Amino acid sequence: MILQVWGFYGILAALKGLKKNIAKERIENLLNTVNLKEEANKKLSAYSGGMKQRILIAQALLNDPKILILDEPTAGLDPKERIRIRNFIATIALDKIVIIATHVVPDVEFIAKEIILLKEGKLLLQDKPGNILEIMKDKVFEVSVGKDEVYDIQKKYKVSNISSEKDGVCVRFVADKKPKGLDSRNVKPTLDDVYLYMFDDEN
Repeated sequence: MILQVWGFYGILAALKGLKKNIAKERIENLLNTVNLKEEANKKLSAYSGGMKQRILIAQALLNDPKILILDEPTAGLDPKERIRIRNFIATIALDKIVIIATHVVPDVEFIAKEIILLKEGKLLLQDKPGNILEIMKDKVFEVSVGKDEVYDIQKKYKVSNISSEKDGVCVRFVADKKPKGLDSRNVKPTLDDVYLYMFDDEN
């Protein structure tokens, strides 16, 4: 059986108990929303991973729910499709409550109005992104060192990024206070830093 988007949405609309005339209108609106109206007659297997993800997210809107729960909506997508999905979710969230469960931290930083951090089923933190980042003030540092010094920093601190520089290596790390003996500088925190601080138990 070769299933096209129209047929896929039609089956799901029937399962959700939508009347045919309402289903047709909703499907047309959804195809416009995901920008796939011109390709609606293609079989599902012909779509890219990002397109399939848009189709799957949109089908959840068929019965116009007030709350939408999405699990890892951008996992496995290339950067361009991640941006499309992120913008799509942000558009949906204008008039609905959208709950996202994800490990892709930058996506949350761009679109979330409130963040809940859970660890092993326990609530660690719940607040607006800006307030959470404020918690990390004076806990994120960068230091320029030689290549032979990187390993020692990794052993002592939670390192979030290592990048090459003209004269050495720039290491970004989180710590409760400014380290002694390192010519480090405070930098603006990101949610990646928060995630590393809260969830990395290796150090």
